[in-house]
Amino acid sequence: MEMVGLVPGLSGKTCILQGFGNVGLHTARYFHRAGAKIIGVIEWDGSIYNPSGIDPKALEDWKLEKGTIKGFPGASDTDENLLEAECDILLPCALEKVITKYNAANIKAKVIAEGANGPVTPAADEILIKNNRLVIPDIYCNSGGVTVSYFEWLKNLNHVSYGRLTFKY
Repeated sequence: MEMVGLVPGLSGKTCILQGFGNVGLHTARYFHRAGAKIIGVIEWDGSIYNPSGIDPKALEDWKLEKGTIKGFPGASDTDENLLEAECDILLPCALEKVITKYNAANIKAKVIAEGANGPVTPAADEILIKNNRLVIPDIYCNSGGVTVSYFEWLKNLNHVSYGRLTFKY
């Protein structure tokens, strides 16, 4: 964290999420609990921004009721490209290849934590490193989901129902 001018820990850090699905929602919850401020959320149908912070639980309730983050009363709808907005931590949690050689030089976040699979292309990674950005690879950030998927796959192959940890023949 020192290399990018930040102190360790999440408290007081500003964050922008790309994606408010399973990965993005839970990331927002944990970061919020740890004292980080979610200032922007990017979704497929629009983006919202609030420099004072967005309450993840209130946004989750809104999205469940309305089916969108647009119009959320705790933030303003924005057309700004929030991937390139000023923040401490950028969390691409939805799509692969969202940070490419074409937009990497415009990324202002000091830390990019890859919640999605492969959101930063190899060419973009080189540019981010040259620009003194810390990229935490997806293999570290989202490997828990991959691990759980593997165990689910094994259980399905062996016809083991959920909740059973041992085989009975």
